[in-house]
Amino acid sequence: MAAILTDRFRVVFAEKFKEAIALGENAALTALLKASDPNFQETSIWLFFAKPTNWDGNIVPDPIDNQQTTYEIYDQIIGLKKITSSEIRGVIRNNTWTSGIPYDIYRDDYGKVIAKTGERTTYVQALNFEQKLYESNYYVITSEYKVYKCLNNNNNSPSTVEPSLTTNAPFSLSDGYTWKYMYTINANDFEKFKTDEYVPIPELSAIDPNNVVAPGDNYGGAIYNVLIETRGSGYSTGQQFNIVGDGVNGKIQVESVDQLGGITSIKIINPGSNYTYARINTVGGTGATFTPIITSKEGLGRFIGRELGAYRIALHARLDKDDFVFGNDFSIVGLIFNPVIDQGVGSIAIGTKQLKLTGALSNSNSDVYNDISIVDNVTGATGRIVHYEANNQDNDYRIYYIQENVEGYGVNSEGLRNNFGPGNNININLNSGAETATIAGAEFSSVKDSELKRGSGEIIYIDNRNTISRSEDQTEDFKIIVEF
Repeated sequence: MAAILTDRFRVVFAEKFKEAIALGENAALTALLKASDPNFQETSIWLFFAKPTNWDGNIVPDPIDNQQTTYEIYDQIIGLKKITSSEIRGVIRNNTWTSGIPYDIYRDDYGKVIAKTGERTTYVQALNFEQKLYESNYYVITSEYKVYKCLNNNNNSPSTVEPSLTTNAPFSLSDGYTWKYMYTINANDFEKFKTDEYVPIPELSAIDPNNVVAPGDNYGGAIYNVLIETRGSGYSTGQQFNIVGDGVNGKIQVESVDQLGGITSIKIINPGSNYTYARINTVGGTGATFTPIITSKEGLGRFIGRELGAYRIALHARLDKDDFVFGNDFSIVGLIFNPVIDQGVGSIAIGTKQLKLTGALSNSNSDVYNDISIVDNVTGATGRIVHYEANNQDNDYRIYYIQENVEGYGVNSEGLRNNFGPGNNININLNSGAETATIAGAEFSSVKDSELKRGSGEIIYIDNRNTISRSEDQTEDFKIIVEF
């Protein structure tokens, strides 16, 4: 039994993912759904950064996709930031126009079987042998950040004239190429979402309706290119033939013939409309055959993601200097889908646990305490310090820490993960010798758990990186590409 999930499935679900995030941001709708279903949770996506320590031997390992690894990451998460729908865009390959390069044409039949000879099968394929539309180079991004779809490549000739027109209708240039202007990349979107490999597509709301060539009522399209498969004989220049099928008004004209009257080039007189299938019946000669290329069922310039194959999305997140007090390093960046965050409405969550102390630690340089182990002298709880923060004005002295499945840094010698207790003394195991401190009493909420519920949601993306050094006044921009 042969079956596939289509590339359209990938594009549609990339679109639906973004739509689900946007719906989760609708406060009125969310309140209504929660009222009808107490277990309802709005869809959300959060960037996290984790692992304050270096990799063994400073060698970054490949991420491992299993449950054990995800729980290890939950234990190491330092902070999270919510990604809103405005920080998500569909993206397409950054196929930059270059003079002298032949570009593929849009075809509605890539992958079609042309012939079978013994065990050899011939398919409709692109210039680099791709058999899928979205893998071919049928669109370009110009030096003016305009995006064009190629409808005719002058019999696979090199493109030598960079397109620049922004007309509604497809247009032809002196090199024989026919292009359809799709959109110009928005400067803000370009800054947020562009990478070396991908560029963003616009929001549907940002698409100029005057640039759209709408499909027919039957989702049928027009025909801006007709391929000559066999020349035939006995034809003459100027002859016109109707394009027949379920559409109307399509017509071509013979532009040149060879010595036998075989058709060597044609011109589209009228692209017609409403075609979902088409053929060309000739008169006045014999043997010529053609393949009409029908535009996509969504028309031209409207549903750009589906036209150009945006089955990837770019997520942008910016960690501003005021988002977190942490100055420690991190080595893992990732995404969590639908986590349970124990906090009020907001876009920031603290992934570490916290201890409030009765007084300041001895060293005013908080970095001294990064990655140091701590031990509760009463409960035997252990942990790893991520950051120490001293606010002398408010008498607020706080240790941010994590508890890993590592002896002395989360579990004791018996493999138990105990909790720190209010009012208990702790040892801070500095290289220069242990320092003692006291956790504040219970009335000060002195022992605070992570704002992320461990194990909640789904970690859907893991990026192991060379250690990123972070300071309190530093800003980081992250662009993550997710492929569906």
